[in-house]
Amino acid sequence: MLKGSKTFAKDFMTRHNIPTARYRNFSNYEEARNYLAEVDYSVVLKATGIAAGKGVVIPSSTQEAQTALKEMMVDKLFGSAGDEVVIEEFLEGQELSFLSFVDGYTIKSLIPAQDHKQIFENDQGPNTGGMGCYAPTPIASKKLVEDIHRTILIPTVDGIRKDRMPFKGLLFTGIMVTKDGPKTLEYNVRCKAIPSFFTPNYVMPII
Repeated sequence: MLKGSKTFAKDFMTRHNIPTARYRNFSNYEEARNYLAEVDYSVVLKATGIAAGKGVVIPSSTQEAQTALKEMMVDKLFGSAGDEVVIEEFLEGQELSFLSFVDGYTIKSLIPAQDHKQIFENDQGPNTGGMGCYAPTPIASKKLVEDIHRTILIPTVDGIRKDRMPFKGLLFTGIMVTKDGPKTLEYNVRCKAIPSFFTPNYVMPII
C-alpha cells in the first residue's frame, strides 16, 4: 500500500510523524475543485494509484491545476488510479533517492542518488517517472544522510512494524531536501521501477 496508494502513504507519514509536504486527500471531485480554488500555496497533484510514472502533475497556475484535476478525476486520464487524488504543497529543493534494504526491524541504505524527473534540460517540462539520477552526489553530506535516516527512514520501518504490515526487501524513498530540512515525497517497493545509479566509474543497476 505504500506504493500502490499515495493517499495511504501520505496518511502513513502523518500518523508516524514522518516529515512530508502539507496535503489533503480527495475522492470527491467538487470538494477537490473547491479546495484548489482556495488553497494559498503552490500545489502538486498526484493520482493515488499506479499510473506508469505519469500520475504526478506540477501545475504552473490555478487554471492548469483545475484542468489536471478534471482530467484525473472526471475524464479518468489514468483510469482508476485517479479515483482519489492527493493535493499537496509544492516543495522546492533538490531531490534525493534512497534505496534501502529492510529486514522488518532494521534498515541499511546504499549511497543516495540525486534524481531529476522533469523531461527537458535544466529541470524543465512535465514530470516523469525519472529521467535519470547519479551517485554519489555532493548534496548528500554525512550529516544530511544521518538526519534522513533518523527522521525519515528509521521511523518508516518502525511505522511499518507498528501498523502490522510486515515488509522485508528493497525500499525506495524519494526525498526533497528543502530549506526547512528533508521531507518525504514517496515510497516505492518495486525493484523494476528503480533506475540505475551512475557514478563516473561504474553503473550499478538494481535488479
